[in-house]
Amino acid sequence: MSQPPTVSAAPNPLGAMTRTAFIPTLLVGPPALVVAVATGGSRAALGSLLGYAVTIGFFLLGMLVMMRMTGDTPPLLFMATALAVFFGQLIFLLVVILVLQDASWLDGMAFGLTALAVALVWQVSQIVGYLRTRRPVYDEPATGVISASGAEAGGSRDPA
Repeated sequence: MSQPPTVSAAPNPLGAMTRTAFIPTLLVGPPALVVAVATGGSRAALGSLLGYAVTIGFFLLGMLVMMRMTGDTPPLLFMATALAVFFGQLIFLLVVILVLQDASWLDGMAFGLTALAVALVWQVSQIVGYLRTRRPVYDEPATGVISASGAEAGGSRDPA
């Protein structure tokens, strides 16, 4: 007797997303630091370095939270969790920016622009990594479901 084919679970994309996002994001820091030093001196360099470190830390922490929260979750729940973590990261980053906005020891513009550049590169790279995993973004249809016309899904209706 032959066994029915087993359907393998979709691969967890978080590892691929992190690997794809981490290297390009690391490459954003040195040019941002050079531009900050050239345009604003040591305060701008400190702001740029802090914005770089804080943003990478936030996004790595978000990926660790996602890895803990999601396992073999349905695609719709996975996407909802990812969206919630993303908005949490943005809100937390906004709070840090608001707390540091009046700090006289760093250049807020350099901090903000570096954080924005790092966040954009991280997010675009994560999307590229997610798309490369080819994880379905829909729930598989249930087998044996009766359609609106009365026919069973995947089969034909006997006219007699």
